[in-house]
Amino acid sequence: MNVFACAVLFALLALCGQRADSEEKLAIKFSESTGGIVSIAPAGGGRDFIADASPSPTIWRLFFHDAAGKEISVGNTDARPPVIERTAGKVTLNWSGVDIGSEKGALDVRVVCDQKPDSDTALLRIRVTTRSRAWGLWTVRFPLIAPMSRAGECDVARGDGNWGVLQRSTSETYEGDYPSARTPMQFLLVQQGEEGLYLAAHDPNAWPKRLHIQPGGEFRVDTYAAGMGVPGANYSAPYPFAIGVYRGDWMTGCKRYRAWATRSTPWARKGPLAKRTDVPEQIKDVCAWILSNGAASEVVPKMREFAQKIGAPVGTHWYNWHEIPFDTHYPDYFPTKPGFAEGVRELTRDGIVVMPYINARLWDSGNADFAAARPHTAKNEHGDVTIEEYGSGAKLAVMCPTQAIWHEKMAEVIRRLGDECGVNAVYMDQIGSAGPRRCFDPSHGHPLGAGPWWVDGYRKLLTPIKNWCASRSAPIGLTTENDAEPYMDNIDGFLIWTPRDSDEIPMTTAVYSGYTLYFATDRAFFGAPSYCLCQARDFTWGAQLGWDGYGLLEPAHHEELECLGRLARLRHVLRGYFVYGELLEVLRSESPLPEITGTWNTHRGDKPVTLPAAHGALWRGRDGSVAAIFANADTVAHEFAFTFDADRLGLGRATRWRVERVTAQGVEPLAAQSGRRFTLTVEIPARDGVALRLRP
Repeated sequence: MNVFACAVLFALLALCGQRADSEEKLAIKFSESTGGIVSIAPAGGGRDFIADASPSPTIWRLFFHDAAGKEISVGNTDARPPVIERTAGKVTLNWSGVDIGSEKGALDVRVVCDQKPDSDTALLRIRVTTRSRAWGLWTVRFPLIAPMSRAGECDVARGDGNWGVLQRSTSETYEGDYPSARTPMQFLLVQQGEEGLYLAAHDPNAWPKRLHIQPGGEFRVDTYAAGMGVPGANYSAPYPFAIGVYRGDWMTGCKRYRAWATRSTPWARKGPLAKRTDVPEQIKDVCAWILSNGAASEVVPKMREFAQKIGAPVGTHWYNWHEIPFDTHYPDYFPTKPGFAEGVRELTRDGIVVMPYINARLWDSGNADFAAARPHTAKNEHGDVTIEEYGSGAKLAVMCPTQAIWHEKMAEVIRRLGDECGVNAVYMDQIGSAGPRRCFDPSHGHPLGAGPWWVDGYRKLLTPIKNWCASRSAPIGLTTENDAEPYMDNIDGFLIWTPRDSDEIPMTTAVYSGYTLYFATDRAFFGAPSYCLCQARDFTWGAQLGWDGYGLLEPAHHEELECLGRLARLRHVLRGYFVYGELLEVLRSESPLPEITGTWNTHRGDKPVTLPAAHGALWRGRDGSVAAIFANADTVAHEFAFTFDADRLGLGRATRWRVERVTAQGVEPLAAQSGRRFTLTVEIPARDGVALRLRP
């Protein structure tokens, strides 16, 4: 099989007038016969991430629908060999006159691979031109690469759920829709030892898409067309897809995505939290959360007890503050339960963040006022309203976020919560958790089916609300369920409540530490080993802790509450790192540590989980200092040894470091360290935390 490389072969470099010693660091090779990708590897030699090239390699497949809903697909392997154009730093592949079913020559496809000299990353784009009278483009599957590595030989890191997951030596298939709780960030990493493959949609408009990877099988990205199913509608890739290689672990790949996302996207355009004035200080300060439910007569005394026992800033996530039953009659939340506004004002005067629940997606189709809302709901291709049902049994209609009636209704609810009830935060459920729904209502003014309009619609909904909340003398914070990146310019915090697992890694804070907040760490059973193990790990990764019910305040759970309080008080001391800093590294102890087994609610059900007794992570502050932050879940103290490597972490040129031991009780100077690389050992008290702060 003949192949050629994307701007990396010596002959091509010579053709372009470049020196051979200026070769790119990445070599992507394409098949001459199909245009599919047959090799992705470091140009200077190294592991090929396509271990066994297919005899008929793929790169794109397009799915079309006709008016009756019938689907047909066409791929590069169905077409004649592409015409190849080579210019400096660019390879273009052209397929012309491709058949769509019985329509001869109705399709042209163009793929461009751009790669700057001496670059380890290539950017791929696709353009689709159709002349079909019967078939409308539905889904663009690009890039489509198979086989990706070998089953059981690679690790795959993905930003799934709360933190992200590292599947080691995996053959497991992963698939998730972006943006949603399943796929909150639009990149994947493939690790084979210290060699990494970066696969990322550099899409600042957050188009709905589905990422899929099966080691030994396909890697693919499905992007849903704007104007789905409209015959003759063309498609020009709204974003480039980045393929890059690097040396390092999953953290290295996360930092590459961070560099793109924090510089090139609308959700990061307001800058880091340290420069923003629209995020309330109170919500940044929260160190522990608790769930409240029902009437103020119960919530207020319980919250005061919780705040007193934690001894650091706290918040409450308040459910069922309204008279309507949960998950019914949305968005008609008023009237409130008696005493709600008075209870809110009592708690906020005590410095507590009070965050009532509302749903930001759904309108109960059983409401008397639903007739006015129905034209503005999301509808499928048959014109049917998209309905969701939960435990209440109510038929809840998904609202199209582009519609002014929904913008106005959400603004009305939040204004009443602020003006009438005095809340200082509002939880807007499901914005981050639930992925975009398709909408085919032509009266809504957006392209049919999919497109960036879903996220844009929520940005238009949230921006005036956010501005109003920030302009108040008592600002209001906004949060949502789970973590989906494109909403963070208007959402202050993301509730990472879903099941924890032992194979999680903190990809979210690796990418977005210092730019947004994550809260909730309760997915362990009560019982000190299980609970403390979850709190200790999530604490070092940067979460605001807790989100438990009032059962935590019972005498039987005194040990868990004490552990939570100690870590919350230390978080408050280390606020400059956890709120404004950047997670640099997850530390592994070089001194022996025992393991602890507990029971967690995992993605695979209630399961035993075994992790080291103590956890550590390295955080950089905005003042140039670095904090090694530790937490111990065990009933006895443990020593944790780690190597500080300033060169590997890119920490300036300092060769002498002041070292301080930081606890909730104060700061203790320790012996200074010289050099760029040295080992430190710290003792971590039982069910407590400690930090070592290093300053150049």
